[in-house]
Amino acid sequence: MASLTYGKPLTRVQISLCALFCLKRWVEMDKEKLVEELLSPPRGTRDFLPEEKLLRDALERKLEQVFQRFGFNPIETPAFERFEVLSSKYAGGSEILKETYSFEDQGKRKLGLRYDLTVPMCRVVASNPSLAMPFKRYQIAPAWRDGPVKLARYRELVQCDVDIIGAASGIADAEVIAVACAALSELGFDYEIRVNNRKLLNGILEWAGVSGEKRGGAILAVDKLAKIGRDGVEKELLGERGVPIASVEKIMDFLRTSEGDADKVLEELSRMLEKSDEGKQGLTELMEVLDFLEAFGVRDNIVFDASLARGLSYYTGTVFEGYLRNSQIASSVCGGGRFDDLVGGFSGKPTPAVGISLGLEVLLEAVKLGLSKPLGTGKTVVRVFVAPIKTLNESIRIVQQFRAAGIPASLDLLERGVSKNLDYASKQGIPFVAIVGPREAKEGKVTLRDMSSGEEKLLTVEQAVDEVK
Repeated sequence: MASLTYGKPLTRVQISLCALFCLKRWVEMDKEKLVEELLSPPRGTRDFLPEEKLLRDALERKLEQVFQRFGFNPIETPAFERFEVLSSKYAGGSEILKETYSFEDQGKRKLGLRYDLTVPMCRVVASNPSLAMPFKRYQIAPAWRDGPVKLARYRELVQCDVDIIGAASGIADAEVIAVACAALSELGFDYEIRVNNRKLLNGILEWAGVSGEKRGGAILAVDKLAKIGRDGVEKELLGERGVPIASVEKIMDFLRTSEGDADKVLEELSRMLEKSDEGKQGLTELMEVLDFLEAFGVRDNIVFDASLARGLSYYTGTVFEGYLRNSQIASSVCGGGRFDDLVGGFSGKPTPAVGISLGLEVLLEAVKLGLSKPLGTGKTVVRVFVAPIKTLNESIRIVQQFRAAGIPASLDLLERGVSKNLDYASKQGIPFVAIVGPREAKEGKVTLRDMSSGEEKLLTVEQAVDEVK
């Protein structure tokens, strides 16, 4: 029997009371945990308070300005689509469908949250045959994927897409890559864009003796080279993908030699692919794109990567991904390629298309790590806080004057004293406080305090407006 401090044995009543107390605390702790879970956003999603939202908005504006400078126009599509659209033959493929959120509406129609912005865009183009071609569009909007959650990878993610529909030449491929280069350069990142061609990769697999029905799976395995290494790729090719050992050995030998000088690798590829029409076509397309990238002035940031394939099955030609150099962020910051069959899969009319997507989440992580130029945002949009000291009506008129002059202004709604108002403005990061006491109200003036220096000036409202501006 347990005993108390003084060695006296516990009675049954005491034991019961202790048990009830422990049960009560366990229930309370469980409730606290339950409340915490209920108040948290779903796994893989986040809330954004003003300081974070302002940073996100500033980054979106920067990207939007670059997209428009290159002549791309905005479109908007619904957050969810008919599931038949998302799962159609020419869409993202079985790998992405595993991560697609699907549900039924009250009419028993099967729907799905979009997993990217490309498939919905292709549906839009297919349903609007009168669009002038080439059609250049951009869209900045969220997509959803029920996949693993890690740094800069979430289940609700904002994609920033640019696409050119109706242009088959490599100049279109080069232009969307050049857009991404312009955006990353303007943000001040040190980066590289890795480029390859799906047809070229198919030609390599043909040269290695991989049968047609196994090439799609083999491409997905090769694409994981940077993530799982040579041993992982070799194991997947032999196991899950069922590629013969002789073919795997040839593929692995090629991947080893492909990391050398790009010009020598491309020369070797030309020899290897002499008997592959698809491979030769891919090599020709790749060389054309590289030449155009030279003309765009961004060739120094381009790297040929023979293992790059991109995971989605709708890519048909050029593929590309962007990475930050000398960064702890290993994820790609942008990616895309040519998808010539996707629009035609919906419309029945062959329509060439190419595009790239920049990942807002990973770019924001890089901004926070100081890898970019500062975006110049703060904790609040408010530039001046009006603090009434028993002058509420006069202060309302004054705050309206600031607003009419185009200055974001806020007013104390709790009728607090000067010190509490100054403390509030300081915590919010508001740069100016306009104090309006009885004397200021009588003279039609404000005491304008610069929160960074502490300097105060007695000014007319018009002078205060000029000072804040």
